[in-house]
Amino acid sequence: MAADRQTLVHLGNLCFDDFLLLPPQTLDFGLRTSDLASDWSLAINNAPHVGLHFQVGDGGRAAGQPSLADIRAAQHRLVTHFALELLKAKAPPLYDSLPWHDWDFSIIAKRFKLWQSRFLLAGDGTTVTMCRCRKSAGVYVVEPSETIAGYIERKAAAERIRRFKLLRVSLEHVPLPDRSTDLAVVGSIPNDLAPSALTELSRVAANVLLIENSPLSPPLPESPLTNAGFRADSVEVSGLGTRRCWWLTT
Repeated sequence: MAADRQTLVHLGNLCFDDFLLLPPQTLDFGLRTSDLASDWSLAINNAPHVGLHFQVGDGGRAAGQPSLADIRAAQHRLVTHFALELLKAKAPPLYDSLPWHDWDFSIIAKRFKLWQSRFLLAGDGTTVTMCRCRKSAGVYVVEPSETIAGYIERKAAAERIRRFKLLRVSLEHVPLPDRSTDLAVVGSIPNDLAPSALTELSRVAANVLLIENSPLSPPLPESPLTNAGFRADSVEVSGLGTRRCWWLTT
């Protein structure tokens, strides 16, 4: 996974100043108490403007006089760790072109009549999936990132996706009525889905499909999913081969 993130760093020519593209609340850093706390304290020693952007300031700096090599190494580790988030903010078209966003849509087409079905989409691969649903009964896309949300709106207009609506919210709070969609499709996201998000998905959608299409995201935990009624399946993902997915009929 580190090698994949390093590829994204080169693809987007990412650097530590690119953290300025992220709203302070985007990552909810908590770096002062996480495993990356020491790297963050080192990294902002010669980038106080980034520290101030995330409301860290001088108090978050490392004690003593670290070497420039140590500072740059810490910055590089942070950029690599958050490469996907930084690429999304810096270059949405490059993020959109990542190969694992394209997966075998026939697993949906075999089960649903698209022109009669309403979809809720979120996570990695949404921009590809929504184009496959362009002639459906409706497409809702959940995207809290303002940069990606704007890109999605422009692409939806260019692709002439019918009955499209963008929701700038998180999956924990979807402003739709119960069972207002036939299928919610969520591609891999950087962090595991919170239980509240699973509850919200099963409220809004009659069926839920979770796809582990990104090699950068950890596998979804099996026990909580099976206990919630999900069943494991598989799907072919571009560039990766067979990957796991999960179905839930509510």
